[in-house]
Amino acid sequence: MARIRKAQKQAETARLVQWSAAIYIRLSREDGNDESYSVQNQRQRLMTFFESLAPEESMQLADVYIDDGFTGTDSERDSFQRMLRDLDEGKINCIIVKDLSRLSRNDWECKRYLQHLFVIKDTRFISLELPRLDSYKRPDEIYDLGVTMQSAYNENHCRETSIKVRGTFNAKRRAGEFIGAFAPYGYLKNPADKHRFVADPVAAPIVRDIFHWFVREGMSKNGIVKRLIERGIPCPTTYKRQNGMNYQNPMILKVDPLWSARTVSEILSNQMYLGHMVQGKQKVKSYKVHTRVNLPEDEWFIKKDMHEPLVDEDIFCRAQDLMRRDTCTPPHSGQLYPFSGFLRCADCEKSMCRRLSRQNVYYACRTNITTGLCTRHSIRHDRLEAIVLAAIRRQMELIDGLAEMIDEIDAAPVRRTESAQLERAVKTRRAELEKTHTLYDGLYADWKSGNISLEAYQRMKLKYEEKEGTLKRVIARLEEEVHIAAQGITSRNPYFETFRKHRALTELNRGIVTELIGEIRIREGGDADIDFAFAPH
Repeated sequence: MARIRKAQKQAETARLVQWSAAIYIRLSREDGNDESYSVQNQRQRLMTFFESLAPEESMQLADVYIDDGFTGTDSERDSFQRMLRDLDEGKINCIIVKDLSRLSRNDWECKRYLQHLFVIKDTRFISLELPRLDSYKRPDEIYDLGVTMQSAYNENHCRETSIKVRGTFNAKRRAGEFIGAFAPYGYLKNPADKHRFVADPVAAPIVRDIFHWFVREGMSKNGIVKRLIERGIPCPTTYKRQNGMNYQNPMILKVDPLWSARTVSEILSNQMYLGHMVQGKQKVKSYKVHTRVNLPEDEWFIKKDMHEPLVDEDIFCRAQDLMRRDTCTPPHSGQLYPFSGFLRCADCEKSMCRRLSRQNVYYACRTNITTGLCTRHSIRHDRLEAIVLAAIRRQMELIDGLAEMIDEIDAAPVRRTESAQLERAVKTRRAELEKTHTLYDGLYADWKSGNISLEAYQRMKLKYEEKEGTLKRVIARLEEEVHIAAQGITSRNPYFETFRKHRALTELNRGIVTELIGEIRIREGGDADIDFAFAPH
């Protein structure tokens, strides 16, 4: 009788309280294919419950808060945060959910809200199941062991789901299957296979132009940005939106963002444009802490030759080299100085500074200018240009004779004999390795049949393993020599072709410097040592 009277008293008190209720619905990937968790079914179930409770408990509906596609492992959910603000402002004092996992799948956060915040705010929390809770009618139940166990189970379910999803994604990454939402700028997802790319006929030429402007024409990143904007070319974010893609970036507040030097830099350094599938550059810290951290390149998933390259390896590598250099851009200009990033002091190896004196441009050692710990190593621009031009012309004079000589060497009997000898050596070593494998395989059988002792087996096993390792190393070295001999150097080598196309060279520009020059070291007294971008090999 006492329990009945207590329940009646609670019901009468409940009718006196004006409840302003919030219905909270959350759906995410970790819920799997359980149809009961769909937004529609959660809403229907909760509304039915609310309508049954409202008449007898003076309850009115304040709002329905829905987070569709948000994990429950943290509280950074749009509608959830809005609900908490409404709670703080006194707009709601009751929260109704389908089950405890809708509130949170983070055990610590779940208890913080349920056993601390809602208690302080005098907020009624109702869970229809797993477990069934009503913190107003049965306040002690929120501290029960069953609630603690269910909250821990909810978090563990999310952890296991995270492990399974990560394993599936990594398997796809290793296979070179794209798993992102959007293809990189310049590509489209293949309509026949969403895990593959095809070149975008509109954006792909822009990517090629960016590499050409940067490497061949010597434009700075800011100069490229200015040219793209002047030509009315939309940046990657705007381009996605214009083509109906639901691309959202919380870091971008503008409706129509513009090109930036950072975007250009990301394009110039993206290995995707070589035809490689590159994924896994970042990871989240844990299944509960979703902060993303960058990974070192040796931990990326790189699968080569998975789609059409937009640029060749030569221009891509030269772009990476140029981005590593210390460069300077003239004021109010998008062009880099011709020698910017290529000049170093021959003694201290620091970069050279460009200076203007009496209408003459000259270069001087940065260390000397800033600290005085090195000599000036000064040289005028016109003199440097003349030295470099002369060096390039001398290189061109050597090309024809050197190319003819190398073709003769490649065709010589000695060269052909050497190649045949290498191939025979590889064949012999492979036969030895196969014989070693056969003996090794029979060794275990001899021991098990009692033909040899355990001590003899272990000694011979170690001997065969050492021989196998030695043979594998020898074969690898010989195969590398065969590969080098097969390649050879011919008159069609890129080294010769690069210089030949500049036969009529009369003056230098940034594009020629980046293509032909590796580094220029300025010596004290105004002389220069020139390393070309590559040597014949």
